[in-house]
Amino acid sequence: MPADRVKVGLALSGGGHRAAFFHIGVLAKLAEQGILRRIEVISTVSGGSIVGALYYLHVKNLLEQKPDREIVDADFIEIVRKVERDYRLAAAKNVRGAAWSSVRANARMVKPTYTRTDRVGELYERHFYAGAWGARPKVNGRILMRDLLIKPSGHEGDAPFDPYTENANRSAPVPILLLEATTMNTGHNWRFEAKYLGEPPRQHGAAGQERADVDKNLAFERTAWSELPEACRDFPLGSAVVSSACFPGGFPPMQIPGLPPEQKTVIDLIDGGVHDNQGIEGLRDCGCTHLLISDGSGQMPELPRPSTRLPAVLGRVVSIYGESERQERLLDALAEDTTFLVHLQTGLPAETQSLSLKAKAAPAPLTMTECGVDVEVQRALANIRTDLDAFCEVEAWALMANAYQLAGKVLDQRPQVAGLGHKAVIAGWAFDPVRPLLGQPNAEFLKVLHAGKERFFKPARMLRGGLAAVYTALLVAGIALAVVGWRLFTPHGTISYCLAIGAAVLLGIYGKSTSTYIRPLAILIFDAVIPALLVVPLYALAWLQLGAGSWWLRIGRLSRRGVLGVAPPAEVTQPGTPGV
Repeated sequence: MPADRVKVGLALSGGGHRAAFFHIGVLAKLAEQGILRRIEVISTVSGGSIVGALYYLHVKNLLEQKPDREIVDADFIEIVRKVERDYRLAAAKNVRGAAWSSVRANARMVKPTYTRTDRVGELYERHFYAGAWGARPKVNGRILMRDLLIKPSGHEGDAPFDPYTENANRSAPVPILLLEATTMNTGHNWRFEAKYLGEPPRQHGAAGQERADVDKNLAFERTAWSELPEACRDFPLGSAVVSSACFPGGFPPMQIPGLPPEQKTVIDLIDGGVHDNQGIEGLRDCGCTHLLISDGSGQMPELPRPSTRLPAVLGRVVSIYGESERQERLLDALAEDTTFLVHLQTGLPAETQSLSLKAKAAPAPLTMTECGVDVEVQRALANIRTDLDAFCEVEAWALMANAYQLAGKVLDQRPQVAGLGHKAVIAGWAFDPVRPLLGQPNAEFLKVLHAGKERFFKPARMLRGGLAAVYTALLVAGIALAVVGWRLFTPHGTISYCLAIGAAVLLGIYGKSTSTYIRPLAILIFDAVIPALLVVPLYALAWLQLGAGSWWLRIGRLSRRGVLGVAPPAEVTQPGTPGV
């Protein structure tokens, strides 16, 4: 690449649907400024991968249907409109709840080769990507990664277009999509691309030789799909996305058996955020000169009195390590004036507390950030849950509007990045009705945002006495179960003793599940027998979650309970009851 050639990369961080909606707001501002069309590399992690893959499919449609000379900035504005609509409607399907909403799929999970992670990958394709994929062929009903290659309109010859070498002559480059995961086997970063999969070569980046000296773990070579064993070539898009987004504790790892073919290795992939939650490394490896970073990840809060209990200490240590890693990556990127960064707490004050005995005048509390966002609103948005359940209109559009506003302010401060585009005509967006509330929120708007931080019981938190009623019902149910258990087992000491022994044995098998001799038994019990017993209970739990999600969607409408004070635009529609 010529030394003076500009290569623009976009990084979309992890953070579930919260991050994805935040990224859409950033994309909207970049599209208006004429910068979005210049992006050549899209590095995505976890929630960023879910929305990044959707954006890529819409760009694929544009570049394959329209000659390069006819593509204008307005085309990318229209792409972001489609992404906003498609993603909001798909997120309303409540992937978290729908993962167990099929008895047939639950029964398939009795097989160790099919897990909740595989099921969610199928749901991603059905709800998020099928519409953008359109009538293109599928294999066994799945969209394949190797079919994501873009052949732009006017490209001649049978050889596929190579964005690594042929983008220099295009006005609208063909982007390279990097779906970032983490390899549990080696601890390295793993990438799915339209042409390749595997771990990036160690020699990539400025510190290639140093990396090879420090990191002695085996590396799985980056390989073209066409060079893989035939049984491994048909890897679905949804499975690649869920590999990037299967956060530990929420989803089992995604397994890729049979690679390399001459060994019995099983590659296990988990959330890309474990390795690099901002996706910056992918842009560096691809030689990007300008880094556009949208960071919707959670940021560790301070604790006035941290718990000293062992589980809490371990959890806090992990959070501290992750926050330190995040800050180091971002500060390194910001050392260059060609880096653009917008994150959930952009503009909020960094406060200092004195430890001195001398009295000091406390600064006046800040109520409005330099970006024109009410401090309470921005902190509430930063604390919205990192999850894959149903997000209501207020949450989705507030996150988009906030990111859009923050991105505009940051661009004003980064002329080297703003100069990549030009001032475009300001487009109208679906989230525009929410923008005034960012600076002047009303009580109902704030109530929805504060409830949005909770994973469970959000609808109950919006109703007077609702949360107390839920807790009372749970208490009554718990007491009833305890009474039933007491009546069943107290007269029969042998039964209680056997149950205790059985529980201890199961815990022992679980703890030793990596042992050569114990592993087959652990797989049978935990990957087959227990999932079989949970087929119906998980189905019932899923439909409870879907029902609660549908209720939350209705409560969180912009037109409900005076959140806006006026009705939303006529073309804005609210998703109905989530489907599966």
